[in-house]
Amino acid sequence: MPQGGPLSPLLSNIMLNELDKELESRGHRFVRYADDCMIFCKSKKSAERTLENIIPFIEKRLFLKVNRKKTQVAHISKVKYLGYTFYRYRGKCRLEYIRNP
Repeated sequence: MPQGGPLSPLLSNIMLNELDKELESRGHRFVRYADDCMIFCKSKKSAERTLENIIPFIEKRLFLKVNRKKTQVAHISKVKYLGYTFYRYRGKCRLEYIRNP
């Protein structure tokens, strides 16, 4: 399926439904839109361990390829996701839309 095609997001959601179930069974908090996914962890070490364990699930169980150039462990304040940035305000996570100048 060509990237950007009208069926691409639908097929991504169908294929990655198993990933959602796996992350839920492991107790992870996450957000996913089509093939873009963020998994939230309490520490960098925990995030690195989660990444190390979830990539084999995606590649060996779902037979999908993970783009390691785009896959990273980062603090939420350094992440841009679908046009939004994240920050903490009074102990709560907030998001801000990135406007193009």
